[in-house]
Amino acid sequence: MRQSAPVLAAALLPFLLFGATACSAAPEGAALAPAAAPAVPVDDGAPGAGRDPAAPGAATSNDAHVGDAVRVRGRQVGRHLQAVLNAYVDPAVSVEKNYAPPAGKRWVAASMSFVNVGGDSYGELGHMWAYDSAGGRHGVVPTGELTTGKPLAFDSLAVGGRAEGWVVFEIPEKARIVRLQYQDTNMQANSGEGFWAV
Repeated sequence: MRQSAPVLAAALLPFLLFGATACSAAPEGAALAPAAAPAVPVDDGAPGAGRDPAAPGAATSNDAHVGDAVRVRGRQVGRHLQAVLNAYVDPAVSVEKNYAPPAGKRWVAASMSFVNVGGDSYGELGHMWAYDSAGGRHGVVPTGELTTGKPLAFDSLAVGGRAEGWVVFEIPEKARIVRLQYQDTNMQANSGEGFWAV
């Protein structure tokens, strides 16, 4: 029994060392390290998808362009819209000669078309913004008819229905618009919005 003790100790040594290594204290601060990040939703290849929503004013290489269609899927079942930027004008001019933006401002406008490609009627239109190169966001303003065409009229669209017209943004005179955004009223991440570089 006395002779087998050194042999037993020698046999157990690797296991004791391994156990000590495996149970060693974690480096300082390791307990604060976050767990593995959840999988990021995969970009479905549609223009305007898969971008950082924290910086919507910065144009990306994934942005659509004039003539490109963007598929927008809302959170509601059956709410699917195909949006196309048909044209962009800067400046935009009203057909009424005495109707113009206030001093220090100008209008820019986008010709948009929307088709309901979902399985249910599409209610009110979402929101649109124009982003300038300084990161400023500018909403749609009512202007009436432009020299380029009539304003967009949109109450709701039946399945297969289509609406098109011009939307106008009022911006500072010296601002340079770089990006347009459409966002569904019930936005769903990576699919409830579309972006176009202009």
